[in-house]
Amino acid sequence: MRYFFCAVYDIFYGVALFFSLPVFGKRLFGRDRRYHDFLERFGVYNKTTLKCKDTRNIWIHAVSIGELLASLPLIYEISQKFRDRRIVVSSVSRTGRLIAEQKLSGDVIKIFMPFDFSFSVHKAISTIKPEIFISMETEIWPNLFTTLKRRNTSIIVLNGRISEKSFKRYSAFKFFIRGTLDMVDCFVMRSFRDARRVIGLGVDKEKVFISKSVKFDQAYQLSQTAEEKDKSRMIVFGSIHRGEEEPIAEIIKNILDKYRDVSVVVVPRALDRTNIYQILRMKGIQYERLNSASSKSRVLVVDRYGVLTDFYKKSNIVFVGGSLVPAGGQNPIEPLAFRNAVIYGKFHWDFEEEWEKIFEAGGGFEVGSFEELTEKVEFLLNNPQVCKKMGDAGFRVILENRGATEDTLRIIVKYIDGSKQGFD
Repeated sequence: MRYFFCAVYDIFYGVALFFSLPVFGKRLFGRDRRYHDFLERFGVYNKTTLKCKDTRNIWIHAVSIGELLASLPLIYEISQKFRDRRIVVSSVSRTGRLIAEQKLSGDVIKIFMPFDFSFSVHKAISTIKPEIFISMETEIWPNLFTTLKRRNTSIIVLNGRISEKSFKRYSAFKFFIRGTLDMVDCFVMRSFRDARRVIGLGVDKEKVFISKSVKFDQAYQLSQTAEEKDKSRMIVFGSIHRGEEEPIAEIIKNILDKYRDVSVVVVPRALDRTNIYQILRMKGIQYERLNSASSKSRVLVVDRYGVLTDFYKKSNIVFVGGSLVPAGGQNPIEPLAFRNAVIYGKFHWDFEEEWEKIFEAGGGFEVGSFEELTEKVEFLLNNPQVCKKMGDAGFRVILENRGATEDTLRIIVKYIDGSKQGFD
């Protein structure tokens, strides 16, 4: 029966993958249409890339750039704790792989996550030989999990989250996904809400633990690199989605007209799908791109991934995008590391509990419209003492909520040093 299910799943997965290529193909294979590392998507790895033949390995998967960056402190601690293992970090997109190459040491093996075909994951797992598989966030991969369990490999979900929207979608297919969820040995969820939702999908509550978000630990680590800010004022519109670009461009135009000492940084969420350049030109706003900046303009558009933190360090006010369009919001914690006042839209279900802590502590404003965003930006520009007070309050949230790395590391140790021995 299981083999029949895998065969049917392979067919449906293949059809879905084929029809998604026009949308996600560039993100998967590269924007130059050369389809780099195509074989890695099918579990075929270069021997110079993956040297895992005679070692016990720890496989960590981070689906998004944000999850990868948030997991850096944990990856470092794991590598220090288990020096006799090889750490393998997988990502889905080429951008994620590039960031992994930049941020992780040469001792960490970086690969692409194989497509979830039964033959692909079998090939990948036979090569990697993981003693444990750690997924950052709650991802469901039926063939991958099935093959891992056949190999007696422990599966742990860390920093798990399930939004209300995702919970409703998963609940509609509860009968089909419950078997896959049962294969996971341990769920470490970010909040009580996330824990209740995963239990509501049929997971044994004995497998579910609650820890704080590792993003607070990442933010604290970033705060140690903070420098004293100069007297100039900077606003960052970070991780902006397409539906937010035009109204934000209008806000930028208003800021430039009213405030001569304020500079603006715009960071599009998806560089290959942004219209921000055309919009700024249409509105007559002079701007520069990061890759060709000459510091002659007060508006900078970041056309490179992985550098948003550099601008959070210099800014005073941050609007976190993906939150004034129904996209679930982006990470509101990272700006707190540099004592920024944070403004966040009402569509923030992916970070609902984290944002509640920030909002209740007085570390940020929540806005329901672009008109309200304009008002809050101007209020903070006109009241720098309030801006500073909010930044200090937000930083205290980090101090009060860090510690997830230590909690999760203790759980991981139990599975690695316990009775399960993977490929022994």
